[in-house]
Amino acid sequence: MSKKNEDLDSIPYPDEAFNTWGASAVGIDPLLASFTSAPYQPVRPHVPFYRFFAYPDILDLRKAGYEVDRFIPLFDALENVRYREALTLSEMLHFPNPGVPWNPRRAREIELEVRSQLHEHGVGDVPSLLRRFLGKAFPGDTISYLSVDLINIFFWASLAELADDLAWRNPNLSWKAEYLRFPIRVLGVYK
Repeated sequence: MSKKNEDLDSIPYPDEAFNTWGASAVGIDPLLASFTSAPYQPVRPHVPFYRFFAYPDILDLRKAGYEVDRFIPLFDALENVRYREALTLSEMLHFPNPGVPWNPRRAREIELEVRSQLHEHGVGDVPSLLRRFLGKAFPGDTISYLSVDLINIFFWASLAELADDLAWRNPNLSWKAEYLRFPIRVLGVYK
């Protein structure tokens, strides 16, 4: 290599995000990494779906008093659901077992009760934002009945997070939050 190329390699790109994302984060030139044929190498790491949220939605969530970081563990749990677990969760929704102390119809009723409490306390817009965020996990042609069921179940879990924040105002919200969170707790997908 010539001296000129070495000097150019030592100059970082002007954009901080470019220097700390993907191939640059592991010390590989991003231009060279773009020619790599192997899709899941350290030079092309998986980018979580919550990195693609529209900034106005993030600002609306922030205006309501929440940051996206509050829900990242839940979003990561959604990304880590295996096919077998998705089938089990879907089965819980469509074929309720009378031996399990959880019923999807009752969960829908509790969802409405929690949403009314959220609206009463001034954060009624947050559930629709969270549903929109969860919808970004399955873009385009990847939507199926399993993905819709996962969005519903993880939406209930995100409502449970919101209900936990308001449980000090209304003690009934704590047990409602646990009821909404039940499906993902049973599988151990989310703590």
